[in-house]
Amino acid sequence: MKATAIIRDLSDQFWNGFGDSIPSFFAQSPRDKLKTIEKLSAVMPRNVTLKVGNGAFRERVEWNQLMRGNLDAMTATIEPRRGYKLITFELSR
Repeated sequence: MKATAIIRDLSDQFWNGFGDSIPSFFAQSPRDKLKTIEKLSAVMPRNVTLKVGNGAFRERVEWNQLMRGNLDAMTATIEPRRGYKLITFELSR
């Protein structure tokens, strides 16, 4: 199962961290990255979007069921694009 997030217009402090007050996004585990993106998408919907699969409700339900299980097989890849960063989360059973 796959989820994609698009992040635009966030500062370098978000990505690299700033002392003890702002942790680095790059240094977080894949599950923590996903939690951060879910929080930001609720607060900043123009800058952060999260899509599970092709966006169907059935796929969101399946994603939530997989999230309750073993998450050792979760990976997160960050790809820089023109004007934004694409983060792909892969979850396998």
